This record gives sequence, C-alpha cells and structure tokens, in this order.
Amino acid sequence: MIRYIVLILSIVCLTIFFNSCNNTELYKVGNRLTLDFVIDTKISFKVIRNYIGKMATNEYRVPEKWQGYKKLVDIDSVNSMRIYFKANPEEMYLIQFNGELILADVFNESIVMGDWVTSKSNLTAVEEERIKRRFKTEILDKIERMAKQDGVPDSVLFFKPFN
Repeated sequence: MIRYIVLILSIVCLTIFFNSCNNTELYKVGNRLTLDFVIDTKISFKVIRNYIGKMATNEYRVPEKWQGYKKLVDIDSVNSMRIYFKANPEEMYLIQFNGELILADVFNESIVMGDWVTSKSNLTAVEEERIKRRFKTEILDKIERMAKQDGVPDSVLFFKPFN
C-alpha cells in the first residue's frame, strides 16, 4: 500500500514538474527572460559596439538610481551593454552582440514598475515600434553620423555583403 502511494505521488510530482517547465505561465526564470528584438542594420557590429561603449560612458550613462537593475545576461560586459535615455520616456536598453545585434530588454517603469519588461505581452504594438524606432534614430543613426565625422571609411563602417 505504501509503495502504491509513493508511486502515485511520484507520478503526480513528475507530471507537475514537466508540465511547469513547458508552461511559461507556471515557471519563469525571471532575470534570464528578455525581449530579444533583433535589430537589422547595415552598420558593422564592431563599430556599433565601439560607439555604444563611448555613448554609455557619457550622455547615455546609466544613472546611479538604476545601477542595481542588472540582469544575469548583463554580467557579460563584452557582449552586453546598457544605455540610458533621460528624455521622456525615461528608460534603459540592454543591447547584446551575440552574432547579431539584439535589443535584449527594456527597463521602463511606466511599462513595468521596478523591473525589466521581459515579455512582448507587456508591450503594445505602438510601444514596441516606438522602442525600435528610438534605438534606430537616437543610437544607430547617431553612431553612423559620429563615425563619418570621425573619418571612419565606409568599408569599415558598413557590413560587406557576402557574395
């Protein structure tokens, strides 16, 4: 009888465990979840990384009040950088360079109070488009202008197509 009860409890526990791993509503890895907007650009990742690094230490520096909002993926300072926008809406973007340019996540307290957005379901289509447009116009377009002002040749600034 005891073996039967143990067997039934084991089956129930395993069923719950496997179902919860496949159901994102039951189980979330919190700090590892990201939006992962892939950003299509003609600018070289090396150039983007270089200029975002400069921008993140100057006008787009994350303020002290948001320094504690790090993510596990943010620990990799070689492939991840955070940039901060002071102008309305105040927000911070986590940018990753993992073989492609990814706007990994957004921290905006008017969308999710005190945490990263982490899920596209937290954004309206209008918000998602605004975030992508802001990244393109305020960061990528600015990087291209800065690089050209610095005399970076087009052969370095832009990706070379594979033929």
